[in-house]
Amino acid sequence: MNTNQTEQCCKISASLQSQSLEHLLPVLIQAAQYYGEKQHTKAIELLQEFSDQRPENAAEIKLTMAQLKISQGSISKACLILRSTEELKHEPGIVVCTTIQWYQNHQPKSPAHLSLIREAANFKLKYGWKREAISDLEQLRKQNPKDIHTLAQLISAYSLVDPEKAKAPSKHSPLSDSTSLKADAEALENSPGATYILKKGGKVTGDRQPKEQEPGDLKKNGKLPKNYDPEVTPDPER
Repeated sequence: MNTNQTEQCCKISASLQSQSLEHLLPVLIQAAQYYGEKQHTKAIELLQEFSDQRPENAAEIKLTMAQLKISQGSISKACLILRSTEELKHEPGIVVCTTIQWYQNHQPKSPAHLSLIREAANFKLKYGWKREAISDLEQLRKQNPKDIHTLAQLISAYSLVDPEKAKAPSKHSPLSDSTSLKADAEALENSPGATYILKKGGKVTGDRQPKEQEPGDLKKNGKLPKNYDPEVTPDPER
């Protein structure tokens, strides 16, 4: 197949399949060969025929069929193929509304269920389905009220639909606590690694006043530029 020997490829694939009727590889090779020759319909028909004859291997074959449909731009047909596959349609990797509902009924609060809701909410926000996204985010927040990421997304979504409604969850944001913000700022200022930057015209009082640097100290602070002139006063802005 890789050397474009179509006739030999079909002959060897058919021989392999006759030796092991349930094996997927010969069928996939033949389908790839047809697809490479732009015989898309023939490739799909071959896969569908094998799927009908070997339902135990239908899931893998239908995944290949869906992939071929997607490569042709037939997204809706690919989705129909995936939905028709019982073994796959409730897997986390296939994100559809029925999948979330299935997990809601059978495995609520499971990691897969919450992951699906998260991805669905992100998708809906991206494409402007704000109210649907809010429903998903509210459900996520019920499961984990302390999740700041979900809270931020929920406030953002509310603000696009109902700004007044965004005020209620905003009160639960840690950023709304001015006392904690003040404490955090003071802790940051007093931390050992804090660096104080003097702006032009600014003053520093107390024990934070930096020591005025003597001209001779320049030599102690690092390598001087080649064009350094000790007779010229350095630019204070630099």
